[in-house]
Amino acid sequence: MTTSDIDKFWETIGNFDTCMVVTRDGGRMRARPMALRLRGDDRKLYFLTERMTHKVEEIARDDDVACTFSKHGQYMSLSGRAEVVGDRSLVADLWDASAEAWLPEGKNDPDVVVLVVDPDSAEIWDVKASKITQAWEFARAYVGGKERPQIGEQRKVDL
Repeated sequence: MTTSDIDKFWETIGNFDTCMVVTRDGGRMRARPMALRLRGDDRKLYFLTERMTHKVEEIARDDDVACTFSKHGQYMSLSGRAEVVGDRSLVADLWDASAEAWLPEGKNDPDVVVLVVDPDSAEIWDVKASKITQAWEFARAYVGGKERPQIGEQRKVDL
């Protein structure tokens, strides 16, 4: 892990507006898409939600979460701890027009809370190869020319 890997992670995560947030429901994993919000340089992920949801119940029982991201050849995943925060000033700071569509009672609704994820590790995959190169690499791997296709780079990052 280098400082540049950590910086690369935080630079790249800003390219995503949605991710799949994965919680644990007993012995099962559950994923749902959520709109990502970032605040300055505090290095946490924020999601607006409602207090009376399954994900909030699941996090109360087990605060380990995973988040996955995918967009135009960039892929990331992270693991961390989540907490649910009802701070009205934080809700107001994160509020925007898209939140109004999902949470029509508005930012002053006491049921609106913030899911805060404090990540501790991540993986980044950056697929730089063109679609033609990807097809060639997959074909070479398939016919035995290589063990695996080489279409980009992958890094693990301790945050």
